[in-house]
Amino acid sequence: MRETIENRGINGCKATLVFDTGGPVGSDHVMIIKPTDTESEWLINRWFYFDEQVEAYMWNFAEKICTDAKYRQQSLEETEEWKRVANLYEPLARRLYQELSYSERSEFPIMNDRSRDDSKKLKSLLKSCLRRSEQSCDKERTTIRKQSIIKRKPSCSSGLLMNLSDTI
Repeated sequence: MRETIENRGINGCKATLVFDTGGPVGSDHVMIIKPTDTESEWLINRWFYFDEQVEAYMWNFAEKICTDAKYRQQSLEETEEWKRVANLYEPLARRLYQELSYSERSEFPIMNDRSRDDSKKLKSLLKSCLRRSEQSCDKERTTIRKQSIIKRKPSCSSGLLMNLSDTI
């Protein structure tokens, strides 16, 4: 199911908040931002996970993308923290969901009433993965700042996916 919640024009951009049940596990809200100027060709989609799904927070993100050119460019280059976390979390969440989507007690998908305990367990695991993804990005950024020898923006290591899945 996909339904537009609201459209806003912000500083030459069109921001659309959408309720979408087809997104990553733990998210059903996506913000789609693009320029209203037809000569510019960029697009930013951001899914908001779990407790981030607060309208004021989501619209603040849209405002920042539309008014801060540096932040927008870093988001497009996938070096901004929210994008680095998403790049770690989303593939892992999809993989975990695929592996755990069927309850051992039934042949129905995990998100039904017969397997509510398994649903809670999956949600807990995915929230943990999101926190660990965020922590990994924070640690990497701090380490690079301390070293002060690397001039490019840090990117979270893809090895985190393997470490997280092994732990879980």
